[in-house]
Amino acid sequence: MNGINKSINAMPTIADALSALNLYSAWLKTAENQGCAGVDGETLAMFSERLQVNLDTLADEVRYGLYHPKPLLRVAMPKPDGSKRSLSIPCVRDRVLQTAVCLVLTPLFEAEFEDASFAYRSGRSVEQAVARIEALRDQGYQWVVDADIRTFFDQVDHAVLMQQIQGLVVDADIRRLIGAWLTADVFDNGQYFTLAKGLPQGSPLSPLLANLYLDRLDEVLLEHDYRLIRYADDFVVLCCNEQQAQQALQLTEEVLAELRLCFHGKKTGITNFNRGFRFLGVEFIRSLVFKSQYPPDSVPLLVDPQTVDSDPESLAITPNVDILSSMQQAFLEAGIKPGQFINTQPAQEPFESQPTDVFDAVATSESEASRYDPKLKTLYLLKHGAVLGKHSERFVIHYQDEEQHAVPAIHVDQIMVFGNVQISTQAMQYSLQKRIPIFLLSGQGRYFGVIDSFDTEPVLLHRQQFLRAADNPFCLELSAAILHGKLHNSRVLLQRFARHREAPILKTAAGQLAGAIDSIGKVEQLEQLRGYEGSAARQYFQAFARVLDADWQFNGRNKNPPVDPVNAMLSFGYTLLYYNVYSLLRARGLNPHVGYLHPLRPGHPALASDMMEEFRAIIVDAVVFNIALNHKLEPTDFIMPQQPGDACLLNPEARKLFVGLLEAKFNTRVKHPANGLEMDYRRCIQHQIDHLAAVVRGNTAAYRPVLFR
Repeated sequence: MNGINKSINAMPTIADALSALNLYSAWLKTAENQGCAGVDGETLAMFSERLQVNLDTLADEVRYGLYHPKPLLRVAMPKPDGSKRSLSIPCVRDRVLQTAVCLVLTPLFEAEFEDASFAYRSGRSVEQAVARIEALRDQGYQWVVDADIRTFFDQVDHAVLMQQIQGLVVDADIRRLIGAWLTADVFDNGQYFTLAKGLPQGSPLSPLLANLYLDRLDEVLLEHDYRLIRYADDFVVLCCNEQQAQQALQLTEEVLAELRLCFHGKKTGITNFNRGFRFLGVEFIRSLVFKSQYPPDSVPLLVDPQTVDSDPESLAITPNVDILSSMQQAFLEAGIKPGQFINTQPAQEPFESQPTDVFDAVATSESEASRYDPKLKTLYLLKHGAVLGKHSERFVIHYQDEEQHAVPAIHVDQIMVFGNVQISTQAMQYSLQKRIPIFLLSGQGRYFGVIDSFDTEPVLLHRQQFLRAADNPFCLELSAAILHGKLHNSRVLLQRFARHREAPILKTAAGQLAGAIDSIGKVEQLEQLRGYEGSAARQYFQAFARVLDADWQFNGRNKNPPVDPVNAMLSFGYTLLYYNVYSLLRARGLNPHVGYLHPLRPGHPALASDMMEEFRAIIVDAVVFNIALNHKLEPTDFIMPQQPGDACLLNPEARKLFVGLLEAKFNTRVKHPANGLEMDYRRCIQHQIDHLAAVVRGNTAAYRPVLFR
């Protein structure tokens, strides 16, 4: 819990970048990437001889305003076509400081980056980008905008980039450093000149800034519901038909113009999988995918980063058969490896960290379970009497007239308010403008309502939803698939718990659920389907009741109100899952109230109930029964009912611990059973929602549930 609060509430500062631990981590990363000396002739070996003194001196120069970057060394490298590419290499000291800044900025920038971006980000790879293309192809996206940006590195506009940085980086000293690095002098063949635009190829900061610069392109294309896969400056947009591809191409050209970029005319066009295309060194032709190779006489030359020393003339050249974009090849030539640019985890701290206070506001920028951006960043307000306000671009939390936390608004996708918490008009208006829903619940999790700016943009998709809801065969088939997923994943959870304990009842219940799965495929009425669901749920919960200690007083599922600690946790967990699903449905443009398994009724987002079914057991039940079986909480951590009709409640500390464990579960990486990609559970939910939208639109024939192993 401490780590969650600390990471979300602290904007990176120059002090963070200059901390002894962070500078040492930056040195390790710089040394690992190798690279030649800069204009001062100082090599990595020379810098390391007086390492601590050099790091301390570098930090002091920045603190006291004495630091100025040294000129970049311009080095010409051969390209596959026989021409030259110019790398601009910073001195070792400047590379260390740039890497230190990258270490503290990367989590902040990552929170802004989109799923469509795969290059130079921890945990992402060419293989994942290729797998994403294959998955979209199989979903019916057969037309492709194959795009290439003309001389991207040389054309990046400094004013546009600094405006983007201004919106994210609060610390003025960090902004000044970045500005100084962008406009550094360059030493080229005895002459000096100043960079007026572009990113210096060879700078450790350039990959991060390049992804930030192109994030605007990612956002616009995704907002218009296009399927984008971008790897550095190389990208494709997948569409359902040629007309949509033409529109995507036009929109892309407009956004690039805003960024003061343009297409490479000869390398940009519209194609499809039947014609085939090449992307990231891979050929896509119909359903075939295979690695491309250059003809023997045109093998590209890349620097082997392990053999670069202090002499630019001694840069070792090795052949490589992968087809790379200009950005990718430039980074390789500078000794920066794709997918390994910045490790945001610092070196192991050689001393014990001091504990930090935990305020009753939990925001999920990063969790201990998952070191990358969650799909939904949630601000939980749990402390009675707190006040949520807004100042500049931050949500500010006050308690007893004192500011307790300031959370950058870009880190918040949804807000969950529990109990007596006040919300200022400014915070509410900002949330409505930015489409950040505010869920209002009682102190113990009973839902009251949502403050939401739900709009009418996706009205045609809503129309399709209503038409499908009136189609009984469609509802039956979709509902059977959803229940198949629910029962399968419930069975998987029973089997997981059975592996580690002598509990035959868990194996018996797993067998009963297997029989129920066989039965639901034969039903002809929706009510009959719901009957099978109810029967299977009773068998499932009764099995867990048999293995829990009697102190938990759990005899099966009960609710409205829950009367024992286990049911209190289940109800609370399902509430949080429910509104995560609600927000993801809204983000996709689906109407959360139009369901297929659960009937339409006023005030009930039935589709949210539908889409959470496959994830109840694998997310919420897994956390609840792990808590109960391993005594991470005890029955004494709950407020038991005093009279009939009262609910069993989690006490405040138990509630905070439960929220933290559930968030860690949401952010746990798993391999998606359908596409093989690693993603957290929220992204799995998003994947299913995207799949449902394709089914509702008629782009995909049948809904396939997510079946975990």
